[in-house]
Amino acid sequence: MRLRYPLVSAEHDQLLLENSDGWRVEMYILQNNDDSYSLVALSGKSGGVAERTKLQGPYLSRALAHAALSAIENVLLSRNFTKENAAHPQWRLTAQREIKSLRTTRQQNTPDCRFDPRDVY
Repeated sequence: MRLRYPLVSAEHDQLLLENSDGWRVEMYILQNNDDSYSLVALSGKSGGVAERTKLQGPYLSRALAHAALSAIENVLLSRNFTKENAAHPQWRLTAQREIKSLRTTRQQNTPDCRFDPRDVY
């Protein structure tokens, strides 16, 4: 799988794909509580709730997250999914809940990396 680094705007931070069986995939690039980004992927039957959720990252920049999104998109397109440009996202709130949970976990586990000379004497 080859990564491409396209120059894209923030409005391209979501991707909606669907196949002929009615299986839907929604992917979002969302910012973490620092300068990094995560890719949130949700899938399930169209019109229902998301049955599967996957978080990937952190990516140090939006460009890296978009490259990963693009690579996943190409694989899904080769597996008979089609891009749904006019469709509305169904699981945006679920994606926001997932990233909020990730932000909380990361905040609770943030290490203290400040140097104190007393630590080495």
